[in-house]
Amino acid sequence: MGRGRTFFVLSLCLSFAMAAPALAVDCVQYVKTTSNFSISGNAWTWWDHAAGVYDRGNVPRPGAVLVFDRTRGMPGGHVALVSQVIDDDAILIDHANWSATGGGDGRIRRDVLVVDCSLHHDWSAVCVWNAEFHSFGHPYATAGFIYPE
Repeated sequence: MGRGRTFFVLSLCLSFAMAAPALAVDCVQYVKTTSNFSISGNAWTWWDHAAGVYDRGNVPRPGAVLVFDRTRGMPGGHVALVSQVIDDDAILIDHANWSATGGGDGRIRRDVLVVDCSLHHDWSAVCVWNAEFHSFGHPYATAGFIYPE
């Protein structure tokens, strides 16, 4: 299936699959309580804190943490768990405290479609599906994936 067609089909399916999210405190707390990662600090610091403790890379794997760089709208950065790898360019993530309109909203979202929208197809930038607006948001820079032990 072609890349464009894959995204179209997945986006249609996922727009209906999103259930009412539960409440959570923040993305770091969500990842720490639903996985075995023992990294502390703001989400954007996880990449450096994982060095020498966990393997890191730019290839998605189920159970890995995707680390988003901090931005003006996300000064603490963001972390999410990879729930499924669909293909080389698309994954599903579980995460908390994400809002398409800026700032976190405290909700948990599961099986959210994320696509590699980096220039070199190395997962250094991703676009996250927004179920509210039925579209992908702008690209977010990422540090990469932290792999479970």
